[in-house]
Amino acid sequence: MDELRLRATLARDVLNALTANIAVLDTRGVIVAVNDAWIRFAGANGATDERSFVGADYLAVCENALRAGDDASLAEVVPRLRAILAGDDTALSIEYRCDSPTERRWFNLRATPLRGEGLAGAVIAHEDITARRQAEQTLRETERTLRSVLEALPVGVWIMDASGMIVHGNPAGLEVWAGARYVGPEQFGEYKAWWLSSGEPIAAEEWAAARAIRNGETSLGEEIEIECFDGTHKLLLNSAIPLFDDRHAIEGAIIVNQDITARKRAERELAEALGREQILARVDAVTGTINRRHFLDLAGQELAVARRYHDALTLILFDIDEFKNVNDTLGHHAGDDLLKRVTAAASRHVRDADVFARYGGDEFVILLPHTHAGEASLVADRIREDVSAERVTISVGIAELLPRDDTLDALIHRADVALYESKRAGRNRTTLFSQGVASGNSTQRPLS
Repeated sequence: MDELRLRATLARDVLNALTANIAVLDTRGVIVAVNDAWIRFAGANGATDERSFVGADYLAVCENALRAGDDASLAEVVPRLRAILAGDDTALSIEYRCDSPTERRWFNLRATPLRGEGLAGAVIAHEDITARRQAEQTLRETERTLRSVLEALPVGVWIMDASGMIVHGNPAGLEVWAGARYVGPEQFGEYKAWWLSSGEPIAAEEWAAARAIRNGETSLGEEIEIECFDGTHKLLLNSAIPLFDDRHAIEGAIIVNQDITARKRAERELAEALGREQILARVDAVTGTINRRHFLDLAGQELAVARRYHDALTLILFDIDEFKNVNDTLGHHAGDDLLKRVTAAASRHVRDADVFARYGGDEFVILLPHTHAGEASLVADRIREDVSAERVTISVGIAELLPRDDTLDALIHRADVALYESKRAGRNRTTLFSQGVASGNSTQRPLS
């Protein structure tokens, strides 16, 4: 008897040590024993007596719960339990919901047959899995939120597993690549792309995604050009961020593709437009020579160099004789055409070091570094001769830099005075500025 009591005490202590809610059923399904956890469980479920359902028909309790509508999954419990008690089934495991008056709860019900010498029936275990189910629910909600965010993002996002296989791509990613190709790192060579900075093709192992999986490397905003699966080309900002587990082992990566094709095109068009604007700011639209403003900038630099090194510097100023009559009789289109032809004729005699510009209207200027007035007059005469082939003449004034000249204005003024003297003396002439020109007693050289 002492041994039997010892065994009974041991069995009770073992049951009470278990965290699961344990009840023992006889062959009829009546509860014959419970552990302390069951007593607490029963109390939370409305039991009011100390026996905590001991002596109650467990099958009837389950049927009442089913009728109460707590959880439809309990419908299979009673027939399965009857089969276990009859020896026709070996085990039952089912998760169900059973709320208390104050909280939502989930349990895992397990039933196994009780077999042994002088024993028959079943052991019922109810394990509280509320924390696990709540965590799973939170995880599902987080995943749904994350998926919703991914679906709404305007950039392509790809998720890669630890082996380097792409397991998910959002709609924007599919749109970027015009489809998807779910391959591993060893097949990254199937993707065609080039580094935007060098134009060199991207090797399979050079992809940001491959480096993230292989080395745990983070790559942000790499500019590349890709060939999409429909054959079109796009420019991307390509990024890859490795994902690590608790042991800091690589368990995947996130790849982000931002289509910058339109932005790059806009940047290129803006740069080209700015380039054109800069050119227009320096170049005369009709003749293609530099304009007056740019001429003054360059001439100012040449003047400073000539003064510093005491070097020769001469300026030729000329305009087209009777140009106003051309515009008035033949129109501005004919006038513009004449300006172009005169420019072409003069350009044949301009050196790379010279500064040639349309100074305004039908007036042109040539600044000749390292050149004295006598040498410049020979250039001017050759220009007058070539221009005459266009059935038009020009009048020329020439002035050389003097030691007292502090500004370009003085040089231009003397050339202008000489040009006026060529006009006064009958046009189609070259006049070198001298004191005689300034006083009205000059010598000009007409074209012979």
